[in-house]
Amino acid sequence: MADSTVDICPTINKDQVADILKNDYGFINGKIQELDGYDDKNYYITDVEKYTEEIEFPIDGIVVKFINSIDSKNLLLLDAQTKLTQHLERSGIYCPIPVFNKYGESYRSHILDNKIHAVRVYKYVKGETMNKVKINSEMTANFGFYVGRLTSILKTFNHDGFHRSHLWALEKCPEVLKFVEVFDQEKQQQTITTVINKFQSDVLLKADYLEKSVIHEDLNMNNIIIKDNKILGIIDVGDVVHSFTIFDFSVALCYLIMHEFKDNNAKLSNVHIKNFVEAYEKQYRNLNDFEVSIIHTCICARICQSLVLGKKSSLRDLSNSYILSTQKNGWRALEELMNIEDDKFVMLLKH
Repeated sequence: MADSTVDICPTINKDQVADILKNDYGFINGKIQELDGYDDKNYYITDVEKYTEEIEFPIDGIVVKFINSIDSKNLLLLDAQTKLTQHLERSGIYCPIPVFNKYGESYRSHILDNKIHAVRVYKYVKGETMNKVKINSEMTANFGFYVGRLTSILKTFNHDGFHRSHLWALEKCPEVLKFVEVFDQEKQQQTITTVINKFQSDVLLKADYLEKSVIHEDLNMNNIIIKDNKILGIIDVGDVVHSFTIFDFSVALCYLIMHEFKDNNAKLSNVHIKNFVEAYEKQYRNLNDFEVSIIHTCICARICQSLVLGKKSSLRDLSNSYILSTQKNGWRALEELMNIEDDKFVMLLKH
């Protein structure tokens, strides 16, 4: 088994954050609050006392992202992420926009704990995350509409930086099998292996039938910003890849289902799946028969991928409860999903 404790996440303290903000942006004495993250470190900065460079401090604050040591080496990816956020803003999608530093750069590399980490500053996207609200049928339909709209916009953008191999991409899900031993229970290992093998045979081996485009790849409830119970925008383009378009739909629906399973009395039938599908299809296009037939498998595979990678990451940082957020909800959702046959799940989608 590969070493699951290798740390690609930056080691950083608030004094170092303050120094970088001062030296690269001229922002002095801001309030610093650490945000949730997996392999990157994120800090929310507000109320700077002054700034010494001609860089305006955004009214709602900024987020400083210290990018993991792997992605920091991929300069083409970093350029792609900058250009994508600019494209989304021009297209009417509210998202974090880079604040360029005093050198005119959208990011700058720093050596932290003997590793190179790229550091970006984004305008803070003000609002509440969708994870914090009870999702009713109307919100579910709004989410489906938004995913459809985003899909349409992403299809008009491409960049070589997103044509990459990325462990969190659903397309790369089979690669997590080499980490399955992070779970001690043989039953859990067997469940994950069974699901991912099915994904490989039923989806990836038949993927020539699927369209491809740039996709967000992580439309979970923590990355959806709402205001007054309406979806305002998205955050975090760290997992964007060029892959199969249907995967964005599947990943979004997967996290919608897992959000419901935060409730101990949750049932799959409580998720307003049809509302999500209908709204998505109205905004983008109707799903074809093959796409519909693989969604169940894609959702199960994403849960397994998240379970394994979350558990794997937790071995590096036992104090990070956010990393393990999928575990309880994910296993419960996966169990119910596996108890429903594919054709029965199709009925939840289309009837």
